[in-house]
Amino acid sequence: MHPSRSKWRQAYAVICDQIRTGELAPGDRVPTVHELIQAFGMSNTIAQKVHRALREAGLVETESGTGSYVLEGAAEKLQAAQSEDGDQ
Repeated sequence: MHPSRSKWRQAYAVICDQIRTGELAPGDRVPTVHELIQAFGMSNTIAQKVHRALREAGLVETESGTGSYVLEGAAEKLQAAQSEDGDQ
């Protein structure tokens, strides 16, 4: 992880990489807010920001009371974005 990158961006990047590589497949639950707090030493507010960013990117959906889950096509969306970034 890049030390100058904010904690929420680090956590977001780790989860995106896990989705892109298939470590987190469609239907898999992504780390909970509490798990993010423990893993990255971040506040509740910042961990929630990670989940919000994943939802806004169309990578996960959140089901109240059960967690956030990887959406079908999320890996392809990330791979396409990575390809576009590489073309620049």
